[in-house]
Amino acid sequence: MAQTSSETGRDNRWIVFSYFTNIDGKAASQHIDDRLPPLMELGVRPLLVSSLCSPPSPLAPNLRAPSAAPSGMRFELRYLRKRNNFFKYAHVPILFFLLPFYAIEKLVCNLDSQWSWFPFAFLRGLGSCRGFMPDLIYSTGGPPSAHVAAGMLAAARKIPWIAELQDPLVLDSRGWARSRAMEKFSRRLESFILDRASAVVFLTEGARSSALKRTGANPSKVHVIYPGAPANPEPAPKKTRGEFCRFAHLGSLGGSRNLETLLDAMQALFSSRPEFKEIVRIDLYGTMDRLSAEIVSRFPHPGIVTDFGKVSRREAVRAMRESDVLALIQNQGQSAMESIPSKVYEYLQTGRPIMGLVYRNPHLKNILIQGGHYAAEVDRVDDIRETVEQVLSAWQAGTLSPPRPPSRYTSPAAAQSLAEIARTVM
Repeated sequence: MAQTSSETGRDNRWIVFSYFTNIDGKAASQHIDDRLPPLMELGVRPLLVSSLCSPPSPLAPNLRAPSAAPSGMRFELRYLRKRNNFFKYAHVPILFFLLPFYAIEKLVCNLDSQWSWFPFAFLRGLGSCRGFMPDLIYSTGGPPSAHVAAGMLAAARKIPWIAELQDPLVLDSRGWARSRAMEKFSRRLESFILDRASAVVFLTEGARSSALKRTGANPSKVHVIYPGAPANPEPAPKKTRGEFCRFAHLGSLGGSRNLETLLDAMQALFSSRPEFKEIVRIDLYGTMDRLSAEIVSRFPHPGIVTDFGKVSRREAVRAMRESDVLALIQNQGQSAMESIPSKVYEYLQTGRPIMGLVYRNPHLKNILIQGGHYAAEVDRVDDIRETVEQVLSAWQAGTLSPPRPPSRYTSPAAAQSLAEIARTVM
């Protein structure tokens, strides 16, 4: 086993497996990108192992590995062609060449597109061990293949391993539309992680509790760390009331995460309070699928909803701070019951009121309400209508105030918790 930093007098050296890094606007990337600087301030020296989707990280040395199967190659090609002129023009013949192999893969092994990243990621990590001499392996994601690669390296080199599951691997009520193979893979991987990892981190208590019930793992090594967001060094600027009460939604809209119930609630509210139609505006920043676009196009009040499209993270932060109310919309499914969107933590740092449309998630609802924000169930139009009316009435009266306490959910706090766990396993 590698000696720890306390024995050698050097920084703690961590190999970090994360499929996504350094991708603007990608939640799984922002998770690790935000955490690295405070970890480094705490004496961690990281070596990143990421996929070809990710441009080299400016934060730490970065080894990149390709996927081995056609599905992963196709997936990574989408990113490569955006920043590489060769792949911009060559991607069509490459995709054509991969097509028959892709079809065979899906017939034989119908898993997620990133499942085959682990062999080359493992080899990249293994090759670095001789010179880097890691004290710890840390896997986070995102695609579960990061944990497969980390687990293999931890077993091969007898190095402590912390696995951080950003999303629950197993959802008991999921229909497993992809394949039965994906269900078996996810359940076996969850059991493997909770059995073999030195410590396991979930992002919510609900996800932790469900995993412990399924696996019977030792609860003492299974932890919860709320990831947070970078602390804002400046107080939120004083917001002067403009002509409209502007709701801003940032992030993607797709599937069951859409504006349908919010716009239905607005329509119902306009029937009883028509004056609100003249003061409310909804600004969208991000992408939306066809269903979400159709829902917006059917809304019978033109000019209220404006789609600004995808923006950079810096522009998104500015839009958050300039809005009157930040709208949060959860998916309607079990994953929403056991997770907190990463966008929540960014919202909490802006100093702006949040209106959360949540799905059977009392923990998230409590975080919002205890912080002076608003919350309603996303599938209950009457509940949303009452909440929107509260918000607009407060805006009219000039009492729509920023949240009371500053958010305690920050990346530095999460990094400190992770470093404390690491000290117990090294």
